[in-house]
Amino acid sequence: TAELEGLRLGNTFFDPYLAILDSERFELSRSDDAALLNQDCLCSIVAPEDGKYIVQIRESSYGGNGACTYRLHIGGFPRPTGVYPAGGKPGEVLNVKYIGDAAGDVAAQVTLPTDGQQEAGLFAQDANGIAPSPNVVRVIDLPNALEVEPNDALAQASPGSAAPCALNGIIDKPGDVDYFKFSAKAGQQFDIRVYARKPLRSPLDSVLTILNAAGAGIVGNDDSGGPDSYVRFGAPADGDYYAVVQDQLKAGGPNYVYRVEITPVAPALTMALPERQQYIPNTLTVYKGNRMALMMSSQRANFGGPIDITFAGLPAGMTAETLQVRPDQTDVPVLFTAAPDA
Repeated sequence: TAELEGLRLGNTFFDPYLAILDSERFELSRSDDAALLNQDCLCSIVAPEDGKYIVQIRESSYGGNGACTYRLHIGGFPRPTGVYPAGGKPGEVLNVKYIGDAAGDVAAQVTLPTDGQQEAGLFAQDANGIAPSPNVVRVIDLPNALEVEPNDALAQASPGSAAPCALNGIIDKPGDVDYFKFSAKAGQQFDIRVYARKPLRSPLDSVLTILNAAGAGIVGNDDSGGPDSYVRFGAPADGDYYAVVQDQLKAGGPNYVYRVEITPVAPALTMALPERQQYIPNTLTVYKGNRMALMMSSQRANFGGPIDITFAGLPAGMTAETLQVRPDQTDVPVLFTAAPDA
């Protein structure tokens, strides 16, 4: 396996290309943009014979400059391109299958973290080494349901459970369509989101449709600010409903892993620092005996009202003055002051 870190290093924007050639310079494997690695690339082969092999690296359009630095990993380490199922509960001991390695799929047992983060990186490891980068899974307190093949029609739908729940599947071949059954009560409101391209880095470009018990469509979505799908679903009556997942271009493959999370509608707040310069993180330097301000932005979901901002764990001698974010506001300034002896 050869895995290249280029764009992910964050030094500059460029598009690397990678290939493994035999001694006669015939391509055995090539990669431009690997779904798992954004616009970075990876190649894996099982060597057909003893001998010399060549790893070729270039910029995909034959561009490049001195800032286009990269790090290349070459070895017999495992390099799965997917994990199934794609998530579980915090602290759960989860039986998973690493998918897409050139040497074949591998079963493993992992313990999911309890640090409160909803995403975790799993590093595949065996006697030959450890994968250079992780496969990401979701970590959230929802009961897991796994697809049961065949589930290509309403009458064959894989059993889910009462919402809220998580549905896990693979669009394992071109044209595959997966049906899941779940139940809900009249008046319940749910956010139903497909996790595939983000954060799993699955190649799936999902289309999600919610059907009633008779198979009639209620709501559906292709892209929701990206290739993953999202709908807000309100159950019109007690009963069974169906979640249907397929690829937008009817594509599929063994690593087209996805996870559908059906969660109650709940208030959410995202605080951020507005980007001043693209790709450059915001930093703040406050000199002793001086002050410095920055803007903070807030994004509310499913609630209104004012927001109070506080800062915990500031360095000794550092204080912060904030304003309340009014219901009609999103951005407010924050003033930081450093004492002369800070």
